[in-house]
Amino acid sequence: MHYVHVENGEIKGFPMPLPKSWGNISNFDLLDDQSLRQYGWYKYTFIPAQQTETNYTDGSTVVITEEGVIEYQLLKEKTEEQIQKEIESRWENIRSQRNVYLLESDWTQLEDSPLLAQEKEEWRVYRQALRDITNFATPDEVVWPTKPSNELRTSVQPNGEVS
Repeated sequence: MHYVHVENGEIKGFPMPLPKSWGNISNFDLLDDQSLRQYGWYKYTFIPAQQTETNYTDGSTVVITEEGVIEYQLLKEKTEEQIQKEIESRWENIRSQRNVYLLESDWTQLEDSPLLAQEKEEWRVYRQALRDITNFATPDEVVWPTKPSNELRTSVQPNGEVS
């Protein structure tokens, strides 16, 4: 439990656990709430705001009541421009991740790749699905394709043949 000290209707200091002693009072932290309020110490409660994709936290307001001090987190609605910038940023992150996956799998499409034709085709389909990732309507709808198995089903024989 946190408390704040209030003097003349103004909060002094930050919310904190009660001190063991305060002023000339020992065992201050053992006093009941009514006694603490007589000395200006009130229970502190923080009420977080319910954020959504269309708003953001924007400071807080504090209310001092007979029972305690309550801090309410405030929200502010995002502008359409802010929402669009966030969506664009999310698309940029998705494209960046997609590009990493494509780079990591470039080797699968090289002519001298050790993959069998079927394996190479699985990787080609996977890579095309990566390229198509931006066809989703929103970043929230993106479903990443499953990468083909990294285990090669091929083996190179001592004579150099791939099986």
